[in-house]
Amino acid sequence: MAPVPPAVRRLALWLSIAALWWLLTGVVSRATNPAVKAWTEPCFGAGLVLSYLAVWAVVAAWSRAPPRRVFLRALATTGTLAMLLTLLELPATVGLITYAPLFGHTGLTDHFVGDVELSFRRPAGVTWTGEFQGDVVSGWNLPAEVVRQVTFTTDARGFRNRRAHAQADVVLLGDSYVEGWYVSDEETAAVVLEQRLAHPVANLGVSGFGTLQELAVLRRYGLPLRPKLVAWFFFEGNDLYDDQEFEDARIYLREHGGYDTEPVPPARFDWPRFLRGSFVRNAYRLVRRATHPLVPQAMPPHGWYRDQSGTMHRLFYHNYAALPFTDYEQERFATTTTAFREGVTFARERGVAITLFFVPMKFRVYGEFCMFASDSPCRYWQPWALPTRFAALCAAEDFDCVDLSGPMRDAAEAGHLLYAPEDSHWNAAGHAFVAEQVLAVWRRLGLDAP
Repeated sequence: MAPVPPAVRRLALWLSIAALWWLLTGVVSRATNPAVKAWTEPCFGAGLVLSYLAVWAVVAAWSRAPPRRVFLRALATTGTLAMLLTLLELPATVGLITYAPLFGHTGLTDHFVGDVELSFRRPAGVTWTGEFQGDVVSGWNLPAEVVRQVTFTTDARGFRNRRAHAQADVVLLGDSYVEGWYVSDEETAAVVLEQRLAHPVANLGVSGFGTLQELAVLRRYGLPLRPKLVAWFFFEGNDLYDDQEFEDARIYLREHGGYDTEPVPPARFDWPRFLRGSFVRNAYRLVRRATHPLVPQAMPPHGWYRDQSGTMHRLFYHNYAALPFTDYEQERFATTTTAFREGVTFARERGVAITLFFVPMKFRVYGEFCMFASDSPCRYWQPWALPTRFAALCAAEDFDCVDLSGPMRDAAEAGHLLYAPEDSHWNAAGHAFVAEQVLAVWRRLGLDAP
């Protein structure tokens, strides 16, 4: 029997090591123990390195060149690839380009410009059409089960309207929920309300805004439209923290006098921005999504919900309900209270009706109607008592308020899905539902009268 050539033995060794390693990685990724499952990504990265070495073992086995020459070729190729990746990363390092759209569905997530008064805002006169993926699923880098075709248009002032309003009878203030993060232009609550009300409605919501920025929008853009009604939406999940970021931005503006087009000063290296735009990271995320069936990634908190037709939906959740309500959150809510008080007073002085809407997180609406796995963290989540604080504020200050938690829970109990399963925001049905709630306020206040 002829002896096995050394190159073939090395090839068999490397292929065996790579195969066993990927088998181990698949087992680790399916572990129920969190401490074991946490090793999935390090194992996956090491598996990529081993696979690369195995490729060179194949080359060495089939090549007639001496092993030393193959080794030098491997070093030269690896060095060339490293230099190429470095050159590709340089534009992302300084924020000139982002590679994210090449490897996934990004939408207008980071499409903002600087604003001296508001810190940031959407660019004016932009129309974007493309495929969009839910924020929870994309945040956890899962394969897209649902990819929507979305059109996103901003008016001459940078708000999500198909045209800039010279006058509007209703003004909607808020963050990404009002702006319509998940839906297309024609599906936003503002457009649906305008169709049902037959009066002009202005959408002045901007993703990422908190109550302090919304107060500035009310003064600068909302009230000059001479509305009859201002509907101001407060989202319990992150508006308190958005206000803190805005206060930090104002400190920067006072110290530096402003910035041109980017919320982050261009001269400063911004690590989160680099990660979002990095070629290597986005390519790695694409590989992980493609290999998810073989090496499952960690899943976001989720439960199963049955709608009115009997269809089961897996609802993914952000972990808002897992956060404690501390003295810090109490302090932030005091800031929100001050902003509301200022805005309501400012509107009433001009004869404008203003109603505050409490926007619940998805878990508050659907948590009690979902089935969760025995090890799901959702079983232990306790949402803040923020609706109670909100109601107490409205009663003490004589604010006109609507808490959407109750009506939305009633709809959820009846089997209506108002939030996107793979996203934290309202779907088209949710926007239509909210439009109906604003319409009910309009009628209750008798604003149809001249």
